[in-house]
Amino acid sequence: MKKFLITLGIMALTAASVSANCEDFMCPSNMELSNGFSRGLSNITGTTFLATKTAQSILKSQIKKEAEGDFDVKLKAYSMPDLKAGRFKSLEITGRNIVADDVYLSMLKLKTLCDYNYIVYDQKNKTATFKEDFGMAFATTITEDDLNNTMNANGYKELIDEINSMGKAYNLFNITQSKAKLRENKFMYVFQVKIPLLNTKQNIVVSSDVNIFNGKLYLSHTKVLNNFFSLDLSNLSYVINYLNPLSFSLGILENKDATLTVKDAAIKDNRIDIDGTIIVLKDVVTECKE
Repeated sequence: MKKFLITLGIMALTAASVSANCEDFMCPSNMELSNGFSRGLSNITGTTFLATKTAQSILKSQIKKEAEGDFDVKLKAYSMPDLKAGRFKSLEITGRNIVADDVYLSMLKLKTLCDYNYIVYDQKNKTATFKEDFGMAFATTITEDDLNNTMNANGYKELIDEINSMGKAYNLFNITQSKAKLRENKFMYVFQVKIPLLNTKQNIVVSSDVNIFNGKLYLSHTKVLNNFFSLDLSNLSYVINYLNPLSFSLGILENKDATLTVKDAAIKDNRIDIDGTIIVLKDVVTECKE
């Protein structure tokens, strides 16, 4: 999968794996800025305003290369010299009706956690260095239609194929259809299974709660709502979480350098609202792809 979070639309985060979590993250205590005269001159002459507008336009253009949707980008800069050096006050990205890498989201909002952010881009070597710990809060809304559009796309179907390869190896089962429903604050996974030994197809409806453990989103308290046959619910829960389309959708915000932590998730009004943080630690050096 491509990753939608490409250093705020500029660079791909593809370096070696870094372990990060919210407990490690702290906003910078010292700010390295251009001198007061340069900042004041930049603001008085309007070059800060023009540079900010240009940067917003570039960011939006880069994001649109990676995802479909309606995006709004708001960048706050200290000055033009600081922005050119990779230092900025805040960044907020809001997208609606997003389609990115076979994932559908009704809404996604990203906002920097700190009022000082510092990312240096080396154009010659095509690398970017995070000079300070960098964090963003995220909030997303996923509807039932979003989930089913995602599940019908090629990326998710690859997960189904992996499960089917195990079932076919022992001539046990083959998942032929799958879809999601959100009902009464429950996640429901509905799938049709072909069972060669019985020469039959059966629809299975599984109901689950949405819970968070160690910053990850899980489907728990799994129940089979139809009584076709007895199932080991512990094994079923593992399979359902492996196929969890919610976690699959959040995958576009993660990669080797960016650690995603889910804080809250709630199902209501035929949608699920999820929020949390994305963190990249200081001194990570990434290779930037065109």
